[in-house]
Amino acid sequence: MKRLSIALAISAAIGLAVGLTIGAIPVARSFLAPFVAAFGMIPPLAILPILFIVLGLGELAKVTLIVIGITPIVIRDIALRATEIPGEQLIKAQTLGASSWLLSTRVLLPQLVPRLIDTLRLNLGCAWLFLIAAEAIASTEGLGYRIFLVRRYMAMDVILPYVVWITVIAFTMDWALRRARSSLFPWAEAR
Repeated sequence: MKRLSIALAISAAIGLAVGLTIGAIPVARSFLAPFVAAFGMIPPLAILPILFIVLGLGELAKVTLIVIGITPIVIRDIALRATEIPGEQLIKAQTLGASSWLLSTRVLLPQLVPRLIDTLRLNLGCAWLFLIAAEAIASTEGLGYRIFLVRRYMAMDVILPYVVWITVIAFTMDWALRRARSSLFPWAEAR
């Protein structure tokens, strides 16, 4: 849970910052969007051995794998949502004297954060996949490690409860994110 939570928080922060920049600033979009799209095409599991060689077998490599795996998707989704915000809203805010900072914090962010929560919910499955893969290859603890440890013995009676446990945790995380979105942003639920 710690690995997954840290990776999701880092991905959310990077995704929101870069996605907002790409979506709101056309010059940044022309430079950053192709780079993010190309970076997003790299299969994260293919670079897992490289991460272990460069970052070692510790927590950093496992968290980095999850971040590399889901951050490009978060960035692209937030950037897309930022470009879908009606230009009239931005023009009205600027007409009323909003600076770029106020425009970002008062107009764009309130509309992007609910979408960020939805994006994280949609990426939970991928994040779990990357976590389990990293734990299976080089770890001494975690659910992925335990599953791959007992697979040698084909102990389905041990593996299935772990799969159920992962499913329950993932469902609980999804439920918590959904509840957070509806309680923090009730106006976004009307859509």
